[in-house]
Amino acid sequence: MHKMNSNALFVVLVVAVGVGAVALPHSRQSSPGKVFLFGGATEDTSANIYDALRNATGKPSPNIVVAITAASSLAIGLEAYYIDDPGSWSYERLFTFYGFQPSVLQLARDNWEEGASNSTSLGQANIRLVEAADVIFFNGGDQSRHSRSWFNTDGSDSDILGVVRRRFLDGAIVAGTSAGAAIMSKRTYGEGYSYGYFYFNADLKECDIGETLQDDRDGTNSFRYSDNGGHMQGFGFVQEALVDTHVDARGRFGRLPAAMRSTLTPYGIGVGEDTALYINGEEAVVLGNDGVWWVDSSEAQFGIGPYFTVTGLLVSYLTEGDRLNLATKEVISTKPLITTNEGVAYDSRDVFTGREGIRSITTLVTSNSTRSTGRSKERNPTANVVFHRGQGELAYTMDGKFTVDKLHMDIYSI
Repeated sequence: MHKMNSNALFVVLVVAVGVGAVALPHSRQSSPGKVFLFGGATEDTSANIYDALRNATGKPSPNIVVAITAASSLAIGLEAYYIDDPGSWSYERLFTFYGFQPSVLQLARDNWEEGASNSTSLGQANIRLVEAADVIFFNGGDQSRHSRSWFNTDGSDSDILGVVRRRFLDGAIVAGTSAGAAIMSKRTYGEGYSYGYFYFNADLKECDIGETLQDDRDGTNSFRYSDNGGHMQGFGFVQEALVDTHVDARGRFGRLPAAMRSTLTPYGIGVGEDTALYINGEEAVVLGNDGVWWVDSSEAQFGIGPYFTVTGLLVSYLTEGDRLNLATKEVISTKPLITTNEGVAYDSRDVFTGREGIRSITTLVTSNSTRSTGRSKERNPTANVVFHRGQGELAYTMDGKFTVDKLHMDIYSI
């Protein structure tokens, strides 16, 4: 198993109808190019994902350059590129097996001034690899390290990031796994857990280039430090949605809408493990064994505290073969529509743990229930998560995979 390790748009926050509620406005903008988002922990044997990436280039043996900049150092990143782990191939072996011509950038957070500059021989060599690449692939690890390696300290693009942007506009694919997918948003966020984001009412720390994403405002031994997180500047290749990964396995569907509010981003994409979302202009398609959450807050209302509160989120869940039109926000599935419902929905008592969110929504759409109510295991306060049916909600299933379109989700304290 190739465990790709973990680890948009600017809008104006406006006052909505109702005292103390806020809403994020709708946008129709979409990505201008090709972006391939891996949710992390992608199996080495997931040929459908890797073959789709290769085929998207239109070439039988495309050049792929791997950015190892989410690693803690250049040396650690190069180990992941060249050396197999037990049960997990190296990036070089993996991409060679699937028909790519791989290379690696000599760039990391500990040599970024040299490796990202067009004025050094190392930087020039790295830029030549990007110029020749059909795919620029960003590794998993920590997205704050990607940020440190690719941006200048003042937040402007480094020389090499400017070349990546030009190649993107020329048709090259930008791809990333885990942290390498999360960095694709206009803002990137991380650290902490869904309950922490709820408890601190979406008050993520705004971090600078060179910092980590940990929220140290109460010190490093605090609950805020362990369970809350931060956000910082991302690459912006995904222009209108915030990206998160490992969503089902780590119960991150709860932190995504909180981070959307914190970063003033009206849409969210949550990619599951061993799963990818391929965005080509206005159309996105799901590949792999898990699923993708699409969270739409354009008609939602956010409370003002003391804990995170939101009502009226629209949540869709897409699985392999499903498509999402990013301009119209329409979900398209070829699976048969669910027309027979029986039993009752599952009500979780630990809703932010792994796979509880997807269990809640899939049992709801196959049941006679109108809602599924989940609670956090934490108390004082308890987070209450309610999925409920609404006008326009549809669900599909085939071969054990479910597609859910436009369920409503509310989060509040009890």
